[in-house]
Amino acid sequence: MSDPTTGSTQQIGVTAWSAPNPFGEPTAFVLVHPTGAIDDGTLSDVIADLGLRRLDADGDILPIGTDTLYASLRAQRVELCTADGVWLNRPVTDDWTGNALGRRYIVLAVGTAQLSDDADAAAISKYLGARENVFAALVKIRVRFERG
Repeated sequence: MSDPTTGSTQQIGVTAWSAPNPFGEPTAFVLVHPTGAIDDGTLSDVIADLGLRRLDADGDILPIGTDTLYASLRAQRVELCTADGVWLNRPVTDDWTGNALGRRYIVLAVGTAQLSDDADAAAISKYLGARENVFAALVKIRVRFERG
């Protein structure tokens, strides 16, 4: 699986924020989406490779196995890692990191419809409301040790 921010000619946006989950607990979220047009297949491949479920499907958002994808927190950055290395790298706030550590997971959402890279909270909320175009999973936090 290639890095969605560089593995295609399609422009990909990444947004990170904190908000309460359905149980009222502060939770860290990451949204990956196309910014220039609808998905050219790049994100559909990511969705299939990671086993993400559509938000409009019945049931809970399920976790991804750490052998497939895990989150590593490094200073004020989150790295989403596969067996091949870092798939996505994003700056985050201390508050976001604290929420991720508190839950021991982040919510990863991948959308296939276009969303502006500078979308505000209202636009992101509306985007997530179109559940047939958004796929999600829980990504566990894993400690990563550097060798060398």
